Parts: sequence; C-alpha cells; structure tokens
Amino acid sequence: MGLLLVKPYLGCNLNCKYCYERVYRKEKKLNLGKVKSQYDLKKIFKEMEEFKDYQQVLHGGEPLVMGKKDVKKILMKMKKLTGRSGIQTNGFLIDDDFIKIFKKCNTSVGVSYDGPEELSKFRPGTSNLDEKVRKMVKQGLRVSMIMVISKANAGNDKLLGKLKKYLLELNELKVCGRLNPCAGAPGFELEEKRLIKIYLDLADFCLTHNLRWSPFVDIVNGLQGKCRVCTFSSCDIFHTKSATVLVGDGSISNCIRTNEKEIILRHPAEYNTRDEILKETPQEFGGCLNCKYFNACHGGCPTQTIDNDWRNRTYLCPLYKALFQFYEKTLNFFGFYSSRSKYAGEVKRGGINEIHQDGHGDWPNHGDSNQINFEQKEEDHVPKNSENKGIDSKYQDDSHGDWPNHRDSRCGNRADHKDNAHGDSN
Repeated sequence: MGLLLVKPYLGCNLNCKYCYERVYRKEKKLNLGKVKSQYDLKKIFKEMEEFKDYQQVLHGGEPLVMGKKDVKKILMKMKKLTGRSGIQTNGFLIDDDFIKIFKKCNTSVGVSYDGPEELSKFRPGTSNLDEKVRKMVKQGLRVSMIMVISKANAGNDKLLGKLKKYLLELNELKVCGRLNPCAGAPGFELEEKRLIKIYLDLADFCLTHNLRWSPFVDIVNGLQGKCRVCTFSSCDIFHTKSATVLVGDGSISNCIRTNEKEIILRHPAEYNTRDEILKETPQEFGGCLNCKYFNACHGGCPTQTIDNDWRNRTYLCPLYKALFQFYEKTLNFFGFYSSRSKYAGEVKRGGINEIHQDGHGDWPNHGDSNQINFEQKEEDHVPKNSENKGIDSKYQDDSHGDWPNHRDSRCGNRADHKDNAHGDSN
C-alpha cells in the first residue's frame, strides 16, 4: 500500500524558523489572502480517486488555513475512499469545530510541536498546543506528534530536562511520534557533538522508560531488516516511493523536500541510482563504501546530504552511526542481532510495504514497528520475518516524513490506531 500526501495549499499561518518549505513560499509569495485560489477541489478529488488504494493524508503547508468547509470535504473524501483519514497540522487553528470534524471523518491527527513554552520558541504560536493535544486524546482521537530537536528544546541540559519531562507526560496520554533532528537550518540546529550527545541520551532515556519514539524504533528495525522510516531506506528523489504528493492543481509530485523553488513533476519510473553510487563511493568522498550499516541506513535522506548533493550520504551520518552502534550493542547483548547475518539491515523488495512509508523522514508511520519487539531466530539471531515486513505486517504503512500506528496500547490512543503517515512541514 502506498502513501498519498494531499497538499492543496503550501502556504502557512506560522513562520517556523527551520521549515524546509520556506524557500518555496518565499519564491511564490504565498499569503493567506489567496488561499482558495491555490487549489482546485474537483481536480484534487479526481486524482484522489485514482489513489483509492493508498493511505491518504491531508498535508501542507498548513491545511487548516483552507477553512473548515474545505478541510471537511477533503477528509470526508478520504474516508469515503479508504475508510479513514489523516492530517498533519501545526495545530494553531484546532478548535472544538475541527475536533468534531476529525471525529466525524475518522481522522488520525499528527501534530507538529516541539514542547511547551520556550521549547517551541522556533514555532511561534504553538505554546499552548499541549492543551489541545490533551483535549483531542480525551475526545478519543488518535494523536501523534512530530518534535524537532533543536537549540530551543535541547540547547542546554535544563531545556533537555524539560523535554524529557514532557515526553513522560505524553506517554501517560499514550502519545508518541518522531523526534527529528533539526537539519538544514544553520543557527537553529545543534552542533554535531551536542546533537550526538543529546540523541544518545534520549535513546537511553526512551529505552529505560519504554518510550517508543522514532528514529530509535526505526534504527532498531533497520538493524533487523524490518520496515522503517524513509530516512533509512533507499530513495530516488525523482520518484519518491515513500510518498506520492498531490498538489493543488491536481499535479503529482514527489516528497516536497525534493522541491525548493518549483514543484517538480514525478518521474514515471523509479531508479536505484543513489544506492548504486553510495555503495561504490569511498566514505572520504561522501559515499558509503564498506559501511557496515549501509543496508540499515542507505545513506540517509538525499535532501540532507554532504554539500547538498543527493549523490552523497547525509551530513547527519555521525549522528546515525552513533545510534546504530548504540542499538547494535543493545541487540547483541540480548542475542537478537548479528552483523554477520545475511539478513541484517536488508529489506526484501516487493513486499506489501517494502519500506516504512514515510515520505519525508519526518514522521513515523510505524505499523507495529513502534514496538521494539525482539523475537529470536536461532539460526541467524535476527527476528522472524525480518527479511520482508515489519513486526506486524498487517499494519505496515512512517517520519516526514513523515506518525505511529498505535495498535500498541502504550503508544496509541486506541487499539486500532493504524495511522496514515503524516509528513510534516518542518
């Protein structure tokens, strides 16, 4: 099953400092006074029908600025086609009316939020979003969260302590999601050594408290050859298999991270060019030759690469290597992983959902890959079914790309939380 991100309008009511869509908005001079002129619902609905076998998520920009009438129409169309709907939002405009719409449309709500008060200072206007999250959970909605780890919420140990406290509060609500490293935003992202230190600390914290957040669960899955977020899967930037994007005029494009000043139409064929280049290029020249984690990582997201060249590996490589090493040792300790296994880090192509359908690396779409569940296979010390699907193939969908499938009672609001991937606007 594929993923369709419906992006009628790419403008936004906020001005998040690190948003990857800022260049496009500035170039196109998008403003809230001309929202409805940016999309054609008839064309959008016609294309949505062509993707009725896909998971469908309303995305942006900020989708709620389209107004309640159009948001409801789109979500109801999704429900009619797929039985459910999804949305990714900054949450600023969520009110009781929108909550009623979400309930009526069987909507899973992904919220972009970096934490209460000063933790979200790079996301102006979202300081009270935790109250809305609590309200939606109380109303029985499925809610997940994308948090960007930056100087705002992890710049010093005091801020990190507040972030950890909030993660525990979210756990009580059975809300989890994805902790994205702020990337491509100089001045807001953490310095490399601090970033690595923070993520190793958070990895240990989540493991200690049994908090199932991505990218940690995705790294575990990558080491075991299970489905994971697109950040750690092969990607053709001209045909992003993790996400098909439908824009306002009915055109089909790729993950919006691959577009800057213009929307590039989707190429009809997918190629494995980047993987082939990375596997043959020495690491000192930006490649992944002889990297033991390549099958679990695939060089990271092609939009966050060394020298901004998609043929290179991600510049976040030191961070991800540190996390792969951390979890490799953890899995080895319990006897559930062996780097000598022919299956380690590999995902069999052609399965029901060959990779973790995530579109952006922004958000987890976890099926039950949200659960770090170790099942030992005696002959090679990797989990059962590791060569094809995730922990529970029935619920394979996640990052930005980006939310979790909360079938697990600790991670979701309901036992049937088979979430669509939300992507994200940061």
